[in-house]
Amino acid sequence: MSFHYSKASSHSINNSENYFLDANIWLKILVPKNNQSYKDKNYLLFFDKILKNTKVRIVVSALVISEVINRIIRDVYYAKHLKKTKQLQPNFTPSKSYYKDVFRCSLEYKIAYNLICDEIKNYHSSIDLINDEFGSTFKFKHILKDPPKNLDFNDYYYFNLCKKKGYYLVTDDKDFWVEDVNIVTMSPTLLDKHIATLIKV
Repeated sequence: MSFHYSKASSHSINNSENYFLDANIWLKILVPKNNQSYKDKNYLLFFDKILKNTKVRIVVSALVISEVINRIIRDVYYAKHLKKTKQLQPNFTPSKSYYKDVFRCSLEYKIAYNLICDEIKNYHSSIDLINDEFGSTFKFKHILKDPPKNLDFNDYYYFNLCKKKGYYLVTDDKDFWVEDVNIVTMSPTLLDKHIATLIKV
């Protein structure tokens, strides 16, 4: 067992490799900030390098797509909707069920959903949709038994998937400290931890 971490800004992309992008990376790509940090700029440059190499694939599962779409709709489009509604109705306070009962039934939601899907589909020539293999390759014992404290369910599943398939995992999650998977990151926490393991050796 060993740790494999490389810095996105200096990582060499090899032909025929498959890259699995964590949800936090897709968020940086699909809804980039106006004032991008050094990290974010390098993630976007790395993503651009993948797109330019026709022999490299980005693998995408239903779980990560679900996570990305839901996050963007809630954090971006729903937040804008609430802000606009409060400007028109200063005393407006959304109920607990407002998102599901009102916003999700609105034309705004439908437009937002379609916009995000279209953004993702823009990269279809570099993307391979993959089966999550839950119930076939991965059983309850692989995912639900003794999960690591630092990873939530989705991240632990991504880790298992990448380990089994040999995918490179691109993430900015500082808690994604795992063995036996090639991790590409700009996270100072992860990179410093990796350097520390090399020094010990």
